Amino acid sequence: MAKSFAVVVLTLIILTAALAQTSEYDILKDGNKVGSCKVEMDKRGGGFLIRKNAQITQGADAQIIEEAMIVNANWLPESYDLNVNSDKEQVSLRLAFNSGNVSVAGKLGMGEVNQIIATTGETSIWSDRISITSALILLPRVDYSVIGQINEFPVVLPEKLETGIVTLTVKGSDANGFLVHGTVPGGWEFDVSFDPQKNYIARYSVKGGYELVPAKAEKASMTDLPKGYNPLPLSLMNDADFLANLSNSKNLTAGIAFVFPPDIADRLYLNRFSQEFAGVISAGEVSGRVESKKMGHKVTNTPNWPLYYDLRGVEAHYSMPERDIDSDDPQIIDRAEKTVKPAKTLWDAARAINLWVYRNIEYAEITGSASETFKTMKGDSRAKALVCAALCRAAGIPARIVTGIIYAEGPTDHTWVEVYLGEEAGWGPIDPTLGEADRINAAHISLWLGTPQPPVYAKDVALDGVNVSY
Repeated sequence: MAKSFAVVVLTLIILTAALAQTSEYDILKDGNKVGSCKVEMDKRGGGFLIRKNAQITQGADAQIIEEAMIVNANWLPESYDLNVNSDKEQVSLRLAFNSGNVSVAGKLGMGEVNQIIATTGETSIWSDRISITSALILLPRVDYSVIGQINEFPVVLPEKLETGIVTLTVKGSDANGFLVHGTVPGGWEFDVSFDPQKNYIARYSVKGGYELVPAKAEKASMTDLPKGYNPLPLSLMNDADFLANLSNSKNLTAGIAFVFPPDIADRLYLNRFSQEFAGVISAGEVSGRVESKKMGHKVTNTPNWPLYYDLRGVEAHYSMPERDIDSDDPQIIDRAEKTVKPAKTLWDAARAINLWVYRNIEYAEITGSASETFKTMKGDSRAKALVCAALCRAAGIPARIVTGIIYAEGPTDHTWVEVYLGEEAGWGPIDPTLGEADRINAAHISLWLGTPQPPVYAKDVALDGVNVSY
């Protein structure tokens, strides 16, 4: 650590990213929209934190239904919370899953609940309240290799304070995944279209009841930028002297402070190979000093290309399609295969993709997903990074999005990519906007990992005592 970091370090925290996946649905009844539902999945250790917020109106009754559950690596719940609010009823239950029993506490209507339910085997949860999340943690455990096989799962019914069996039967497949038919305690049935690779439910319908279909997502604007987001202006990107000076920055130190929503702390990315943070991170606040260096990674230690074995030490989702990183787009797959074909090493392949995006996606102050940007061939640093990550994943190179600041005549929003180069080299940076790879300039200050828009933009970050050396 540089001498400028010789301060009293109260706390030094290195946080790694979690997979954040959000799915939004319209709730239909007899073909008419009666509500909406949002499901969020965040990686937690070997499992997930899954949250649902559903709002539904039928007649004079409006309900808000909230669920939160933590499931382990085997998709078995460890804890579960259910809250239902409407003019007609109030439900607030918390379940804790222990060996051989489930404890239930809270309020059910006008009464208090404090009960132990005896269970046998690996017990899951089933709530009849817009039950898409209950299905979501059962579907990954189904055997999809055998069409017609019945899968039975013991469940706890939180509001009935009893146990039951849910059966899931694979009926076939469609363009969105596998078609599964389910039966639930009480006799009712449902059908679902599920993609086990993405853990994504494309359609969910209850026989004689409601249906959930993907919400008509507003396409990412290719003309307007999110409010408060300010990428590098086109005037600077066309200034050769400015870019040359930026590329030559070798070391940056600064005081840094900002406030962020505490529930996304696991997306913070203040410490990496060429950046160190020393200070305090607590209850949604960052305060300390940051140092960024222009330095090389062990890129010469990367495996030969094409890969003849699976890379170890990296989570599988960094090789899969996700929202805005459309690595399953046929045109992106075709371009990726052509771009990496001459490569001799994994690093050669990653650099080739980075260079292709740098040269072929025109910089513009507009943004969009990877597939949208690939069609227009124009976009800002975020758009170019999404295309770069999608091409890498399509080629078989694990890649992740890094967002933060490029210090260019002041703090400006910027996005780049890290690619996984194997256990020896780890994650290496590539910047398809500036055409840099490995030794990216020191003006890069990383703040966040993941594809969602940053919760804090450059304008919200206080930098003081900035010192840049060349």
